Amino acid sequence: MYRCINRLGALLLGLCLVVSALAAPIKLRFTVWDGDESLKILREVIKQFEQENPDIKVKLETIPDYATYHQKMLTQFAAGVAPDVAMMDPGHFQALAKRKALLPLNQFYDKTPGFSIDAYYKAIVDAHSFEGTCYVLPRDIAPMGLIYYNKPAFDAAGIPYPDGTWTWDFKERPELKNKDFLWVCRELTKKDANGKVNRWAFASGWPALVATTLAYSNGARFADNDEHPTKVLTTDPKFIEAYQLASDLMNKLKYMPNSTDTGSLSQTTQQLFASQKIAMYQNGIWEVPNMRKTLKPGSKEFFEWDITLFPGNATHGKAAPTGGSGYSIFSSTPYPDAAWKLASFMAGPVGMTAMAKAGIAQPAIKELALRPGIWVPGPDSPKEQRYPYHRIYTDQAVDNVVFGPNADYWPTVETRMNSGLDLLWSGQSTAEKALTQGQARAQERLETMLKDEHLPPFNWTLGIIAGLLIVAAIIGWVYWPERKSRYSNREKLESRAAYKFASPWLIGMALFTLGPMVFSLLMSFSDWDIIQPAKWRGLGNYNEAGFVDPVFWKSMLVTTIYTVVSVPMGLFMSLLLALLLNQKVNGVPLFRSMYYVPSLASAVAAALIWRRVLNPENGLINALIYGGDKESWLGSILSTWAGTPNDPVNWLGNEKTALPGLIIMSIWGAGGAMVILLAGLQAIPQYYYEAATLDGAGIFDRFKRITIPLLTPSLFFTLITGMIGSFQVLSPAIVMTDGGPNDSTRFFVFNLFDAAFRQLRMGYAASLAWILFFVILAVTLLQMRGSKYVYYEADVKK
Repeated sequence: MYRCINRLGALLLGLCLVVSALAAPIKLRFTVWDGDESLKILREVIKQFEQENPDIKVKLETIPDYATYHQKMLTQFAAGVAPDVAMMDPGHFQALAKRKALLPLNQFYDKTPGFSIDAYYKAIVDAHSFEGTCYVLPRDIAPMGLIYYNKPAFDAAGIPYPDGTWTWDFKERPELKNKDFLWVCRELTKKDANGKVNRWAFASGWPALVATTLAYSNGARFADNDEHPTKVLTTDPKFIEAYQLASDLMNKLKYMPNSTDTGSLSQTTQQLFASQKIAMYQNGIWEVPNMRKTLKPGSKEFFEWDITLFPGNATHGKAAPTGGSGYSIFSSTPYPDAAWKLASFMAGPVGMTAMAKAGIAQPAIKELALRPGIWVPGPDSPKEQRYPYHRIYTDQAVDNVVFGPNADYWPTVETRMNSGLDLLWSGQSTAEKALTQGQARAQERLETMLKDEHLPPFNWTLGIIAGLLIVAAIIGWVYWPERKSRYSNREKLESRAAYKFASPWLIGMALFTLGPMVFSLLMSFSDWDIIQPAKWRGLGNYNEAGFVDPVFWKSMLVTTIYTVVSVPMGLFMSLLLALLLNQKVNGVPLFRSMYYVPSLASAVAAALIWRRVLNPENGLINALIYGGDKESWLGSILSTWAGTPNDPVNWLGNEKTALPGLIIMSIWGAGGAMVILLAGLQAIPQYYYEAATLDGAGIFDRFKRITIPLLTPSLFFTLITGMIGSFQVLSPAIVMTDGGPNDSTRFFVFNLFDAAFRQLRMGYAASLAWILFFVILAVTLLQMRGSKYVYYEADVKK
């Protein structure tokens, strides 16, 4: 009886668990890169979606750093933790689509009643399609050929408001007046009595934006085919003259602020426009929420503003780059139908309307973009939402948008292509030189990547066997000297006990150090992004590094210069501080702490501090060199050497001074070596100095014949660790210069990091890591040859 009751209870419990599992709502992860203003809207739309679909719960996640967003999506998919629905854009989705990470959406919208993809702007749908298949349902389109303009500035200059019918040419056409862009720029630029600009006529969100817009409208394109480019076209004369005009607008005509100007003001170009230091500002419509937030009607910062179309070229007409985004469904989702419901809701009329009313995104559905009161201001729109009033221009701009190449390998090619543009934007190079050099690097990289598409698969069976043989060889090499040793039973017992105690370390060493090292060695012979199956490349990675990739030798040279200069300089500074802090004076413990604490600071925090210290206009370094506005002979020599004789040195923006600036910054960490040297100084017996003093030795003789010889162990240790650390420097380049300008601060590890985590070329990155390993090993062994000059007390006693 009891047995039957127990069985019946267990059955009922099982049924309850099954029913509850079936009744549990589906949970979807939804990832975007949107900022705070957009997230507020998205959360409200998600609430509405969950009310209409009570069986689905949505977890909204954000990765606000757009620069790393897509790499993180690739990494999450490779790790098996990708979201169900994620935001994508035309320039990055192909990398996931080709790796079978995204589901084709045609299968969903073809069977969804009432859904029509034809309602969306065709340009944005095509941009999110690969080989005829749509992988991203568009949410918005964001033409960048828009100009925000300051109405009071136009009124003061007596210029009619622009209506989008103006044009531009490579020379000013005064006869056209307000219909000529360059003439308008000259009229709107204001200078003080000393000729210094206090209001620029124009600026774009970033320098390449205006340059690309000019190039597109001049009839130029980046590549021969957007979906599968095989040739880089940036040496086209149309490209060169457009990019040169962009540089001249900043550095010759002074109609636009250059990087030095914006850096010295510590403001973005959008902030400069909002503070009326720029009369016209080019960017996408996504800037509207920030504009409305800063320029609230009735506030003291408010002024009348609106948008218009970027002028078209006098010969070729209008064309401009564009952005856009949408939602894709990862193939790893266990709920594809529910994910489609979410994606189509968020990128449908409800989601688009909410984003449009907030002024955040131009709807990808054309009818919504034209409907008054949603995107285009209507008669009942609140006053704040009426800015910008002429939002209808965004619809007109769609007819002239250019998306550019969207191949999965294009970002890598583009990085090489743009490597010298920093010098162009600062006026230190010409467009012809920068683009010719960039195209050569980009084309070389493009051809290599196209060849790598046809490599054979990597044989992991042979790879594992080779790895095991390597591990066995290492173990054999370690134990080979012990092969003839004979141990007593007691010694054997002691050895077993020792191995048991050491086993956690040995296991950890094998799993987390030796194992990954052997695996990375195998990877170095492959072409692998961790997602697609690895391909066998043999010595191709090493051949590319040594004989194909010009960035490899540039990064090696930069790292060598940094090491050769910064390590001795840091060692000298550390020794000097140690000698000073070894004196017996009041308060010396406080000074020791003060000099040591900076070495404990985060590398990123230190980089941010030094970026301000090296600011060309109001940084501490230039203030000491130039003495404010006064002339100085040192400043004059430094500026002339840097190629900017009339301006203070732009330490981080000049190819000649960027690396010296980072070397100067390296002194910041001298406190770490100082502590080691200070300990070495205090370990020197005092009676040596007393005996030398009695013999008549002076302070320099004592330093030369006692301090330095007895301090050599500490000096030797800090020299070796300093060399190893300098070869691995990374943070300053990432935070302060991003490897520029013109790769002048592209350290070797920065190159490795870029290959691994930005380009997902894990095989090539592994080969770079092994090259660095052998370089450091060789340098360390070379230094060890000098250990005979190091004083060790134990050796003397022997």
